[in-house]
Amino acid sequence: MRLLKWLLLLGLVLALILMWPRSEIPASFFEPHPVLAVPPERAGELLQVDDFIGRTPRPLDTYPYPIPLGAVGPSTPLFSGPKQYPFYCAWHQMGIEPPLVDNDQGYGVAIYADDGALQGYSQDCLHPSRLLWYRLSQDGTVAAYQGGALADGELLLRAELGTIQRYFYLLVMPVLTDEFPLRTGQSQWNDKLIYQFHGGVGIGFRQGELRIERLLRNRAAQLRQGYAVISSSANRTSHSYHFLRAEEVARQLKQHFISLYGEPEMTIGIGGSGGGIAQYLLAQNAPGLLYAAIAQYSYPDMLSQVVYALDCDLLHNYYYFNASDKNFWQDWQHRQWIEGLSTVPDQQVRFQREISAIQLLSGFKPTPMAGATQCINAWFGLSSMVHNPQQGRLRPFVSPGLLQQQHWSYWEDLVDIYGRDQHGFAHSLWDNVGVPYGLLALRAGQLSPEQFIELNARIGSWLPQHQMQPERARFLPIWDTPIWLSAFGRHNMAPLQMTEAGIKVAPRYRANPKAIERAYRYGQLFTGELSIPVLDLRHYLDPVLDMHHLQPSFMVRERLAQRGNQAWQRIWVSHPDYTPESEAFAAVVDWVRGGKAPAAASDRCFAADGQVIASGNKVWQSEGRCHQTYPVLSNSRQQAGAPSHGLLLQCALIPIEQALARGDFGAVDMTPWLGELKHIFPDGLCDYQQPDLAYPPDWRYFED
Repeated sequence: MRLLKWLLLLGLVLALILMWPRSEIPASFFEPHPVLAVPPERAGELLQVDDFIGRTPRPLDTYPYPIPLGAVGPSTPLFSGPKQYPFYCAWHQMGIEPPLVDNDQGYGVAIYADDGALQGYSQDCLHPSRLLWYRLSQDGTVAAYQGGALADGELLLRAELGTIQRYFYLLVMPVLTDEFPLRTGQSQWNDKLIYQFHGGVGIGFRQGELRIERLLRNRAAQLRQGYAVISSSANRTSHSYHFLRAEEVARQLKQHFISLYGEPEMTIGIGGSGGGIAQYLLAQNAPGLLYAAIAQYSYPDMLSQVVYALDCDLLHNYYYFNASDKNFWQDWQHRQWIEGLSTVPDQQVRFQREISAIQLLSGFKPTPMAGATQCINAWFGLSSMVHNPQQGRLRPFVSPGLLQQQHWSYWEDLVDIYGRDQHGFAHSLWDNVGVPYGLLALRAGQLSPEQFIELNARIGSWLPQHQMQPERARFLPIWDTPIWLSAFGRHNMAPLQMTEAGIKVAPRYRANPKAIERAYRYGQLFTGELSIPVLDLRHYLDPVLDMHHLQPSFMVRERLAQRGNQAWQRIWVSHPDYTPESEAFAAVVDWVRGGKAPAAASDRCFAADGQVIASGNKVWQSEGRCHQTYPVLSNSRQQAGAPSHGLLLQCALIPIEQALARGDFGAVDMTPWLGELKHIFPDGLCDYQQPDLAYPPDWRYFED
């Protein structure tokens, strides 16, 4: 009786929440200075690529470097496509004065004087270049420097801040006090340059910021050794994954550096997650920009990651809402059979209460939860962050009217490359037609044929971009606290439909093959073209369900091997308590100077105390000590039978009868379920023996 009363009370509260008016996320949630309007014209051209961007000449940059102090850098794109608008300025995040006023028509961000008077608007967020001075103490403390003697152990740093292509750039040089306040002193420079890349998940439309003091602390050891450091907010993937823009800014920033200080002996990239992706793609797309790379927590590219990451919410929706036996899927080992990613039995599921509440609201008894998987704890909500054009990152940086006019997604950020569909939306490149989720588990006898059939019938897909809706939320009275009513973005998933055979099936989604082909040609996918040393460095984070799992390092390795370029990559994995960063810098310097990998750069793994567990050519083979210490797991597409290199966005299809005859289901006889299979896979099953259907036809294919 007491339980019934509580359930009735909960139902009343939830009913009140549902009846409470839906509202936009309050402005108080977000940062000030929204973009008000969009200019009608966009300067700039997209480079025309018929073959591959890495073999396509770039137009001549005629800007007269160096950028003068007090002036803005180049701001009209040469080859990365038209200027993107809306464009959200970030001066307040940087703690500096507002950008230059460039119009009075209401385009961009309103700029006010100290007395509150409107001065005009800034659509391009341009800032004149200026010098900043810092003192870096032995303990890593960073403070402003205004002249005078340094304390023992302090290092003086000159930083130059300005904008190139509307993004902030930073140039840092270690100097002596007698070089203050000059711009060109370089007596402490060791002739080596670091290009700092940054990670994160972004969908464009933002200038972004540089966290200067954090960067100085992170690079303190190298600055003390005499390295110079450059970076740009365009090379921070929390703002954008448009690697043509990233490349153009990187080229111009490096040219600006050279015009001031001369050609460096070498330029070494470093950065994690998206910053690691940037290094792989820029090394492939822009040979000569980097001499070596330290790619931390990396993936080969964003698209290879999105393919299986966007499966996760679909799988969650199946486990909690569409599965007939929901309790079966609360065994985390069962989920791993499908997802491939890591599981932890004693960790709590993210948003557990919200999931249970939405199950109750949907008429389901809440499913008991114990333990979690990387798929849910690391990738929960990615569909809302990057895939939903009506939602973006749930952060409206623009005025309400403009918010409704613009599409907000990773796909829209790259629309100049991927193109638009007939509804005016950027093409989504995610595709799951023919994917037999859990195929390896079926072959291994872990799933019954009935479970395999139901999973693939009910997992469905994401709706087309033009049919997607914002997340459903209510805000509690008085508090600006959102109650999410759309777990996993399930209202944006293809609904179950009853077939003539009497089974419920949710349709799959097919991407535009020409858009995928353009992703290949424009270098948004890493295909293994590489000719510089790369140390692929990461902590082993699979056991803590962090999204930066180990397997992507080996995706890269397979792609390199198929091009005969595997000698350029070494994989280093360490316990989270130890970071072999100084060893990595020393190794790549020797590698560049010697022209081949030194013994100190061999594959290896590290213990928590920094000791090398094992090193050499065989440590990552299945019986090697590194592989045994830090196991390499999988993902949902591999568990469906796709090749482990992951370079397959749209599979070729084989009729179900041929798949059965060929033995695609292993020793399991699926003939009794032929009718169901034909309803689930009406166009056929993925034929993973064939190349990506959208792979450029004039290229040599990446063979498994």
